[in-house]
Amino acid sequence: MMENAYTAGLIIIGDEILRGQIIDTNSSFLAKKLRASGIKLRKITVIPDIVDEIATAVHDASNEYSVVFTSGGVGPTHDDVTFEAVAKGLGLKLEEHDELVDICANLFPNNKEARRLAIVPKPCELIYVYSPIKYAVVKAKNVYILPGSPKYFEHSVDVIVPQLQGDTPLHFDQIDINLNELSIVKILDEHVERWKSKVSIGSYPQAAPKCFTRITLEGKEEDVLEAKGELFYSLPIQKIRNLENGFSTYHARMVFKDAENQVHIKYALDILQQCYKTYKPEEIFISFNGGKDCTVVLHLAACVAKLQNISTLLCLYVTAEPFPEVDLFVEKAAQYYNLELIKKKSPMRTALTSLLNEKLNIKASLMGMRKGDPGSENVDAFTPTDPNWPNLIRVNPILKWSYDEVWKFLLKHNVPYCPLYDQGYTSLGTKSTTVPNPQLKDPNNSLLYLPAYTLTDESAERQGRV
Repeated sequence: MMENAYTAGLIIIGDEILRGQIIDTNSSFLAKKLRASGIKLRKITVIPDIVDEIATAVHDASNEYSVVFTSGGVGPTHDDVTFEAVAKGLGLKLEEHDELVDICANLFPNNKEARRLAIVPKPCELIYVYSPIKYAVVKAKNVYILPGSPKYFEHSVDVIVPQLQGDTPLHFDQIDINLNELSIVKILDEHVERWKSKVSIGSYPQAAPKCFTRITLEGKEEDVLEAKGELFYSLPIQKIRNLENGFSTYHARMVFKDAENQVHIKYALDILQQCYKTYKPEEIFISFNGGKDCTVVLHLAACVAKLQNISTLLCLYVTAEPFPEVDLFVEKAAQYYNLELIKKKSPMRTALTSLLNEKLNIKASLMGMRKGDPGSENVDAFTPTDPNWPNLIRVNPILKWSYDEVWKFLLKHNVPYCPLYDQGYTSLGTKSTTVPNPQLKDPNNSLLYLPAYTLTDESAERQGRV
């Protein structure tokens, strides 16, 4: 029989649990199954094998929750008193059930004591379970009386829970961040208040193998995904451990809102929107080397794509003696933005030729070139490639951006960027030709360098390139 069950309670019965002789795994199993079905497990109670205490707990839970589960105390020995206690708690009689007598006779032939298992609350309903053997779970009113053995408990739950009709199934997600709880309390408080009626947000310190904080989100899927996007926007992005598909519609909306008052951002978005109007998404790829400038272009393109419901961006990563940090960042960026990442070995011309042989419909490349970069002298927002190069249109959305504008954008919109920029690198090339910018040497420690965004002399941006 289908039920309209939105809340649940669980009563764990057994002295052995309270003595620590047995570890309870049934609670976790039931909680996960109920959550997936949209039923909220509100309370778990652990009580001894005492009839009056069980009866009181059952009576209260039955009145408070849509459905109640008990675990344990349904065997044939003197301390198996759950059936008696449930009957007392629900105000029912305790009588022998004919169908259960037959089941017990089959399960325990020639064992008269097994008939005790057939003495149950009346009236009741039997729910049959056929794994690994046929047995029956007794249901009295809204209380399911389950065996305590995890094997039989889990099989019973697998049969019962699908018959219950809960609310919209809850979605669960999490963010792991390499910070302690105290450092993000203010951010968490703001988001808990913001989402208090829709998403349950929790935070839990994790000790191994390295200390970090796990932030959990639970609610309807669309609400959880939006709340997660807002958290990604607010938390220190460089400290987040799991960036998988973190970019969201919220990020895109915030960038477009910022563009209302920032001419250079609006110009870049206009160029990208014109590009996606001129070419189909599958005709465009992003040339991405992990550097700050193409990271800005990637983020901007992702904003346009998100609001145009373009699911995947094609990205070409050409490697030439890369830093390990760059390789790792590019992989994380691919997860964060849901990229189709294609890797090619340098030189660039050969890599482009190979890409166009594989993707015959490609017509345009999004690039992170800015005025002052080598080769930028005669380049406009839309410029064909030079002679003797594969035939493409180079699209340069941030051509007119300054170094300062690049960093203000990355920091304001909490965009993931390569961690080398926090170690004094201001322009990334190959590993053998790039060092931290001498302009950023820490005045208080000659072994350290300040972050790239602290550079004030824009003309010194490439001083780390040797």
